[in-house]
Amino acid sequence: MLELTKSEAKKVEIVNKVINKEITQKEAASLLHITDRQVRRLIKLFKSEGELGFIHKNRGKVSQKKISQDLANKIVEDYLNNYSYYNFEHYYEERGFKFGISYSAMFTIFKDYEIISPIAQHKTVRLYNENMRNAIKEKTITTEQEDLFKERLEEEKARHIRKSILHFSFGEEIQMDATFWIWFGTQETALHLAVDKATNTIIDGYFDYEETTSAYMILLMNMTLNYGIPKKIKTDKRSSFSVNNAKSSKTNLNVTQFGRMCEDLEIILECSSNPLFKPNVERENGVFKNRLKAELIHNNITTIEEANKYLKEIFIPKMNKRFAHEINPNKNMMRKNTFTISELNIIISIRIKRTIDNASSIKYFNEYYLPINMETGEVTSYVKGTECIVINAYDKELYCLIEDKIYSLLKVEKLKPKTFEKPKEALKTTETKPKGHKPKDNHPWKMNMMLR
Repeated sequence: MLELTKSEAKKVEIVNKVINKEITQKEAASLLHITDRQVRRLIKLFKSEGELGFIHKNRGKVSQKKISQDLANKIVEDYLNNYSYYNFEHYYEERGFKFGISYSAMFTIFKDYEIISPIAQHKTVRLYNENMRNAIKEKTITTEQEDLFKERLEEEKARHIRKSILHFSFGEEIQMDATFWIWFGTQETALHLAVDKATNTIIDGYFDYEETTSAYMILLMNMTLNYGIPKKIKTDKRSSFSVNNAKSSKTNLNVTQFGRMCEDLEIILECSSNPLFKPNVERENGVFKNRLKAELIHNNITTIEEANKYLKEIFIPKMNKRFAHEINPNKNMMRKNTFTISELNIIISIRIKRTIDNASSIKYFNEYYLPINMETGEVTSYVKGTECIVINAYDKELYCLIEDKIYSLLKVEKLKPKTFEKPKEALKTTETKPKGHKPKDNHPWKMNMMLR
């Protein structure tokens, strides 16, 4: 038996009140938002048919305009087999109108069959994915619907492929920075990072106890060997990068040891104290603080050697796979490295000016060295006062640059002065004090003193 809906039950209640003279017809019309004439019709209907007269006559009957199940199946089959890559509007313009139905009717059919458009909104996609996964578990869908679900998943991934930052190419700008934190153990250390702006790729990372030039040299060396030579490097104004009184040998610009390395590799070095100047590496510092420290603690890493190994072998590759954009070979400004390892060993180095002394030796950190010809292995002598540059190479070997020629350095061992032991007899004679001269009694000086 059909039951009254809420609106129909409300009409019955108000009509009853009018019949019982609890309210007037005008008040009933106001409550039902209809005219007085319609209220009189409802009263007449109630008296003749009772409450059932208020039920809609089409309730429970199949609409004559309802699309047949065969037609709905035909539309769904046509779409799944031939036009699944069309969006709904596109499909309706090509095929849907030929079935003699409206766009809204076609949309309702697809909705009933759990089919979504390739350009559906995120909310619809999430609900669709959830429903389809449940249906696959319960095995209540056809093979065609399951294939469409997998296809839609791939399309959703393709819509959100991570792309490099607009107008930037890989290697066009590398950002470097170091952040201090108690990453492991109880001692504060500095994590040095190099990040590519275009793809957000972490080029390299290194732990050191302080923010040092040697740590940035390691980043530069690894980047050159693994990726190539970038066009530009951006850093802050730490002493490793910017010193007011340091002058370049090639230009008149202020340059540090690291700046000279960039100059030799033809890399533009830009420095600024504003954090917004290098936002990518600053953002990575925050991500590393949230993730890396937790993983180091979880893996019981307490030494800097273990931390560097975990950072390079496990964490950085995992972060690049998770967050870095794919490198577009058509937008790659990393220059291919044409230097050999030995050449890079000399370029990425610390250089200090020195002067050759009168023994043709060079003093460096309280030690003396002789320049050795690398071809013949012979000691090369130069005039006192000749200027040279001591090169502390990347591999910690020492070289010197004299008159545009590179020599290796040979450390001069310090000689201890020899001590000679004197004979015992000689020691006795030297140890006895000589007797003083005693003047005679008739000496003039002595006579004068006696007279006084």
